[in-house]
Amino acid sequence: MSYFSAPTLAKDPDMAKIRSYIMQLNQQLQYSLSSLDPEDNFSQEFLVSYQETDKTISQLEISMNGFMSEFKNLEAGVSTQISTLNNEIKLKVSAEELCSEISMAPGTIAFKTGYLTIDAKNFKLSKDGTAEFSGNITGGSININDRFVVSETGSTKIDSGAYTGSIQCSGPLATETLITYGNCDVDGSISCQHMKVTGTVTCETLYQSSDERLKEHIEDIPEETALRIVLGLKPVEFSYIGNEERQIGFLAQDVNALQETIGTNLPLTDLGEDGYYRIPYSSYGALYAGAIKSQQRQIEELERKLQ
Repeated sequence: MSYFSAPTLAKDPDMAKIRSYIMQLNQQLQYSLSSLDPEDNFSQEFLVSYQETDKTISQLEISMNGFMSEFKNLEAGVSTQISTLNNEIKLKVSAEELCSEISMAPGTIAFKTGYLTIDAKNFKLSKDGTAEFSGNITGGSININDRFVVSETGSTKIDSGAYTGSIQCSGPLATETLITYGNCDVDGSISCQHMKVTGTVTCETLYQSSDERLKEHIEDIPEETALRIVLGLKPVEFSYIGNEERQIGFLAQDVNALQETIGTNLPLTDLGEDGYYRIPYSSYGALYAGAIKSQQRQIEELERKLQ
């Protein structure tokens, strides 16, 4: 606690004047202290620091809005800057026209750069745009140029593209064209309009739609016609080019020539989009049945004549 003692040399000190003077000094001191701000306590040299040589420039500025630090390499032409101003943190590296910048504001992080690379344990992004990640992607939907679309329900649409790996579907897989190079294991049913297999198809049961309600323009094939076609077929043994496995069957060109000779136009061959002929071997069973019935009638007639 402080107190004031009047000078002893004073003959008759006026204590009222002294008290008034002390109170005035106290009020002035309180006003000065309450009006001080940080800028009153620091010199301009402390708030702004600037150093420059023939090769580098460094600068530091401090204000009530934040601070800014910048370093320039004049030889390399590179400038690096970090600042916290107006509720925003910004990091910036620039060289001539190239610039990389990260700014962080409440609720937002913005990147501005030529190429973005990330090397983390669960996510990697290379300069060419190749991304590798581990874990799950959880979100509403994905749309990449309307060519790869994943909806909120999980359905996937691929316009065109190539994929190396395995695809597992717990629901329907709808595609205009599906090409697989390797094994295609299906645990369930396959429903398609056309399927081309260059290897071996192994299955327990293969069904072909044959309900009368699905068909129109139904016409009987005469048994004699079926017999003439079957007798004219030329069985051959062969192997496909590039595959040494031996197989048996017919040549589509031979079948076409046979029909031209007989004068029939049955769908015994088909010209594919690739320009090569194909044979629907499963349809030939109808011809075999007609040919057998025709021969059976001939056998029965011969038996009656012999009796």
